[in-house]
Formats: sequence, structure tokens, C-alpha cells
Amino acid sequence: MVTNDNKHLSYLLGLALDRFQIEIALCGSSVLDAVSRPESGKVDIWLARLTERTPEVWRTLAPGRDDPSQPSRPVPLAVVCDGGETQVADALSHGVSAVILPDDSAFDTAAGVHAAASRELFISPRLLRRLDDRLTDALASRMPRTDTLTDREERVLALMADGLSNADIGRSLHISPATVSTHVGNILRKLEARNRTEAVTTGMEWSLIARPVRRP
Repeated sequence: MVTNDNKHLSYLLGLALDRFQIEIALCGSSVLDAVSRPESGKVDIWLARLTERTPEVWRTLAPGRDDPSQPSRPVPLAVVCDGGETQVADALSHGVSAVILPDDSAFDTAAGVHAAASRELFISPRLLRRLDDRLTDALASRMPRTDTLTDREERVLALMADGLSNADIGRSLHISPATVSTHVGNILRKLEARNRTEAVTTGMEWSLIARPVRRP
């Protein structure tokens, strides 16, 4: 284990990780300190506390990342960080096996260490929930209000995609051109489209209407 955070060290020791078949073989205040100790050869998984981007961690504890024989296999390294986007992205880009938050539960911490032992990816559930909330908010803010289109408006949109004019759509649906014009206006407003082409494109992107079949 590599950490110079006494508070976090005390927290880890208090978790009694031995009940999860995890033994802390050594503890160093820096990477150099940890790897220089004789018992470092007995370490199966490194657990490193990151307080900032630390290149020496990647060079020393995660060597061979660029080995072409294992281009995408995670390295047996679990990192504990504060969950900042830069830290997490930096860790994942170097192929670490586990990203853990400082005050994760004993169960999540143990799960991260065991993932590192198996070279499987683990990300703190609390961090995932945080990212999931942000992703949901981002998607919700960008998604058109597709659920507000009526069946008739979806039919009009499909005919718009076929290139029909308002008059042609009216004849196809047996309604007046004025009624078609009203439907088209509602479609543009609900899909937040500036014109018919943009409305059709949005409708295809969100599977409201099928994409046209390309003919040879």
C-alpha cells in the first residue's frame, strides 16, 4: 500500500480487511519507499492513495501498459482518489483495475482489491452513481420531447420523411392542408426543430420514424 495520508491509513486499518482474505504486506509513504522494501516482492496488488496526478505511480506500479501482447488488460493496481474527473480519467487511461473512494465501505474496498487481483475493472459504486446522475441530467437536457408526439403527428412526420408536401399528406390522411400545417407546426415545436428537414432527422435519430431504405 502506498499512502502518505495518515487519516486514510487509519481508516483502512480500521476496516480489518483480513476478513476478506486481504493482507496488507507493507505500507510506504511514497512509491519509491514502498518498492524499495524487501517485502515488495511479495505484493500481489498495489493499493495507492492519489492526492494528485502522480506519474511515478504509473511508471513504477503499472509498468508494461504499452505491452502490445496485453493491449487492454488492466494492471493489478487499485487507486484511491477523491473522484475528480481528471484523476479518474488518468487512472483509467493507464489501465488500473480499480478506482476506489477514500471512505468507501469495507465491502466496496475489498471488492476493488479483489478486482485488481483478477485484473477486472472495478469503479466505486458511489462514483458510478455520481456519474450516472450527471449523465442522466445531460441526456435529459438534450433529448427532444419525443413522447409528446401524437399518433397522427408521428404519421405526418413519416410522410414528411417521404418528401410529401402538405397537400399530398392531406390527401393521404384525408385531412385538409390547413390541418396538416397545424400538425407540422406542432411537430417542429415539440422536436425543437427549425425546419422540416431537421424534424425528420430528429425523428429518425430517436426512432420515431424508420430510416428510408436505400435503393440501388
